[in-house]
Amino acid sequence: MTAPTHAPLLFPALSPITGEDAASGFHCEEEALNTFFRQHATQQGKREENRTWVLHRPGDRPELPLVLGFYTLATSQVERSTLPSLIIKRLPDYPVRVILIGRLARDERCKGMRIGEHLLDDAHRRALRINADIGNLLIIVDAKNERSAAFYKAHDYTPLIPSEVAANRWPQRFYVKMATLRASYSGTSP
Repeated sequence: MTAPTHAPLLFPALSPITGEDAASGFHCEEEALNTFFRQHATQQGKREENRTWVLHRPGDRPELPLVLGFYTLATSQVERSTLPSLIIKRLPDYPVRVILIGRLARDERCKGMRIGEHLLDDAHRRALRINADIGNLLIIVDAKNERSAAFYKAHDYTPLIPSEVAANRWPQRFYVKMATLRASYSGTSP
């Protein structure tokens, strides 16, 4: 007997987190992300610290969790001295503006549905719109474990600190240059 197949998911637009989302029962493999989502994301948004964007299940898929995944986006800055020399060449000696994808997670009940890729794509498109208005040199992410590090590497992120230095230290910071991201999205509307 073969398992029933479903048409590919058509994802709704992401929206800012609400209290209902925080209480939805979202659960991923990383407990720190679950705790953040339940206890901190809504309040940080209200305080204007960042924005947590939530992907809800499509209306025609009630068997899925209410919240399929989320990510948090903020502007930040990093010390110039912490960046590779190729990036900081010809930059003045002051902190560098970046966009931080602070957290990104999909519900563990949605494995194999490419939710993570959809969330990262949405974060990239949103970052490109922000970049067009205010400029930022990089997008930075903090991988919490080897699995998330592999995910970001597969999407052209580079370790900020060489792996031999950062081995077995988590989180590990990865980056992609905005110019690289913009080029990869050229011909599409952000």
